[in-house]
Parts: sequence; C-alpha cells; structure tokens
Amino acid sequence: MSQAAPELTVQDIEQSTWASRKRIVDVGGLDLAYVEVAGSEPPLVLVHGFTDTSRSFSLLAPHLSGRRLIMPDLRGHGASNAGEGCSVADFADDIAGLIRRLRLDRPVVVGHSLGGMVSIALAAQYLNVIGGLVILASTLKPDFGSHHQLIDGVAALRDPISPSDPFYDWWHACQPGVPQAFLAGLAQDASAIPAARWRPFSKRSAAPI
Repeated sequence: MSQAAPELTVQDIEQSTWASRKRIVDVGGLDLAYVEVAGSEPPLVLVHGFTDTSRSFSLLAPHLSGRRLIMPDLRGHGASNAGEGCSVADFADDIAGLIRRLRLDRPVVVGHSLGGMVSIALAAQYLNVIGGLVILASTLKPDFGSHHQLIDGVAALRDPISPSDPFYDWWHACQPGVPQAFLAGLAQDASAIPAARWRPFSKRSAAPI
C-alpha cells in the first residue's frame, strides 16, 4: 500500500511559490528581479545579503503587513542577471536605478549583511532618493581571519554546488523553529551561484565588498 504524501504546510507552499512571485524590470540594461507586496507608503526596500535572494525576507514580510514592500534580488543572485561587475557600488547603482524605475517616493531602505553595505553605499551616493536607512547585522568592510570558516568553506565548493552540501549547515545555521522549507529554499538559491562568484566575497578584505 502506498503511503500518503505528507501534508504541505503554509510555509511549504509559500516557499515553493516564492520564485513565481518575482517580477522582472530593466534597470540600466540589466534585468533585475523583485517581489512586491502592496501596502501603504512610504515603501520599504529590503536588500538581502550575500548568496541570498528576496526569499530572505519571506518570513519577515507577514510581520510588515500593511506596508508596501519591494524585495529585489541583487545582480547575480536569484533571478537577476549577473552583469559585468559585482562590487558594492554596482549593487548600490542597481538599487538606485530600481527605485527610480519603479518611481518609489523616498523609500526606507533596509539592508541585511552585504545588503547593509550596499544600503550604506546607496545612502552615501544617492541620498536624495531614499527617506530612511535601517542596517541589520552588517559592517562597513569585512575583515575575515586567514582561517575563517567562511573562507575555508567557500574554497571547498565545486560546481555544481549541491543544495545539500554540508557547508550550508554552517552558512544557514539558525535557531530551532526556522522552517526547513525556508532553509532549503535558501540553499537552492545559493547553489545556483557559480563557485567562482562566491570566492571574491569570501577573501579577506575583498575588493568587491
């Protein structure tokens, strides 16, 4: 007798359909993907961290109910084109272009990790386009030790990167209670990034960051 398929949870469904919610917009000749949630102004632009995508904010979005949310995939991440460069300045230019392309009126920009660095660069270069800035778990410049776990873990990655690679046990480590469907989605998204593109961001005081 065949076993019944496990019942899907709300989180399972939410994570499995996240990619289908993305819209694509041309920003300076680069296709950038983003997820939008309708709500009141001013909007929040949520900028994710390295190897993440807009999915990073999928668990946060319900807690921001009522606010208009714009959650982009940075270039080279998720469904966004990679483009030529991958520096913080390139990412900041993209976000500024997205804000203008969507005609957002001085949004509040929320940046996490690498997204925080991008948001700081955005505020420094394009202060007139944003109305506020929130930085989460970020820094002005990374400075990893020569034997930092990130450096060693990234050096061991080989294409095609498997979403079940043991490296993700550390990279996506979370407190109990974080939905497994969410973590699996993060790993799937991150594994689509070629190993060569991971490495510049993991080097000590790396230029792209």
